[in-house]
Amino acid sequence: MSGTAPIPDTFASGRYSKRKRTQITYVLDELDVSDSDSDFESQHIKKRKASPASRPLPKHKVFPFMKLPAEIRNMIYTYALTDPASINLVATFKHRRRTVERVSFDLLTNVSKSYYSTSRLNDQVRAQYKRPKSLAPSLLAVSKQIHSEARDMLYSNEFIFAGTFALYAFLINLGPSGSKHLKTIRLLSWEYGRGMKAYNHACFAVLVWATNITSFYIDTSIGWYRNPKTCAEQIYRDAFPWLEAVARTTGKADGAIDVLKCKIESFESRQWNGTSSVIVPGDERYKEFQAALSKLLDAQQKRVMAKPAKKRKTLRGVVTDEL
Repeated sequence: MSGTAPIPDTFASGRYSKRKRTQITYVLDELDVSDSDSDFESQHIKKRKASPASRPLPKHKVFPFMKLPAEIRNMIYTYALTDPASINLVATFKHRRRTVERVSFDLLTNVSKSYYSTSRLNDQVRAQYKRPKSLAPSLLAVSKQIHSEARDMLYSNEFIFAGTFALYAFLINLGPSGSKHLKTIRLLSWEYGRGMKAYNHACFAVLVWATNITSFYIDTSIGWYRNPKTCAEQIYRDAFPWLEAVARTTGKADGAIDVLKCKIESFESRQWNGTSSVIVPGDERYKEFQAALSKLLDAQQKRVMAKPAKKRKTLRGVVTDEL
């Protein structure tokens, strides 16, 4: 037995001896297997770079605007918030909302016709006219003091509207807090047609907020007629909410007549005098219009202020008045 050689231990040797086998190592090709072959791929989310926090300027670099004299501040407000050519507005739609767009006066007079349509305004049309002067109304949001100082500068502009639709769209977005500061309004056209005629009344319904207006110009003929009495009835039918709101503010039933200024030429008439036509000036007819409108406003005030009528009751089939 001494001639038998001992069996050396192998990798697989343990409690029970096994025959000797050559150890084989399998090397996987790095190109065959990768992390991207996993059934559950992890999403690589890029970290957002944090924007560096803006540091406030040192006090020695902040311009001391409020330390300027009041006269210089008013000059700055005038340059930033007023336009000598007026603020000219046309109706449009933006983000599915009725709103207005500021245009030049030449473009405004071109589109302020009867049956005016916002579809006429496109980039090609805008390119034919000069752009209006840029204003900075955001200056009012800097501080409460600047807002109180510069607010009247902005609303001192004359606001010109292409039609009653534009006036309605402007006021419904401005709201009561801004409408009460309006001073001068000019209306260039009256709306016509089934789809637009309703804005003739709607614009005055929201104009009840603007009771501090000093001048309201209507530079168009009201309706297809020039009869002063019929024109007064048309104005009263469409504008009675605003007319009565001004009456409550001024304490006069016809206080709005001093504010409302219609175009005198729209009351002119032509009369045939044998061989030629004679133009009758509109001054006298405009006075007739004012008198007719004042009569309508006074009549409404009397109806409101009148004492309630006595109740009538029936007693045994006979109608008697209560004492």
